[in-house]
Amino acid sequence: MALGNANTSAQSRGKNKPVVVKRRKEVVAARYYNSFLSTGKPLPSAACGTRAPVSQTFYHDGSAAAPAVGDLVYSKRRAGEGSWLPAGYYKITIGRSSYSIQVNSSGAVAARTRC
Repeated sequence: MALGNANTSAQSRGKNKPVVVKRRKEVVAARYYNSFLSTGKPLPSAACGTRAPVSQTFYHDGSAAAPAVGDLVYSKRRAGEGSWLPAGYYKITIGRSSYSIQVNSSGAVAARTRC
């Protein structure tokens, strides 16, 4: 008696295809994202007064160099909920300018102030 047939083995080989297609779409959608430097972890309060090192690269889907209110921010260049930054305050730098941004639970910039 056989443990399986051709149909069951063929189905098991193709289970990853939707995941691979989704990942490819996330990468293609994020092709034009802008990068910025930021603190690696969310800070407990407004980030302008902190001396946290600004050394990690993050990405946003906006058209300006700095993320604006409403832009989604990502930890890697991939469009998807799994890449959103955790909620909190981040200190960011764009060129010589520093900003404090507040990221809400859905990965969007809720507020931005210049330091």
